[in-house]
Amino acid sequence: MERLLEEVRQEQQAMENCGHDWNDPIYDPEDIKIPYGQKNVGKGVDIWFEPEGYRDGKKDRWSRECKKCGKIEYTYKQEPVIVGHKPSFK
Repeated sequence: MERLLEEVRQEQQAMENCGHDWNDPIYDPEDIKIPYGQKNVGKGVDIWFEPEGYRDGKKDRWSRECKKCGKIEYTYKQEPVIVGHKPSFK
């Protein structure tokens, strides 16, 4: 067990010290549960609301993987990309 823990520690250290050469990002949506409806829970004046149920859904997410060490990073953010210019006659 000690040997395996040492191997894991060495792999983590190698990932942390890697220069990271990333592959192109890919769309990798995350599966989530989306609550719907509400029901009262509790008795008397001590009540609160809980979801009636859940349905399956997807949340936009992108991932990229390092070519050297295999580390995977995820993000939910996007930013605009300006590709070029075109003439304007206005």
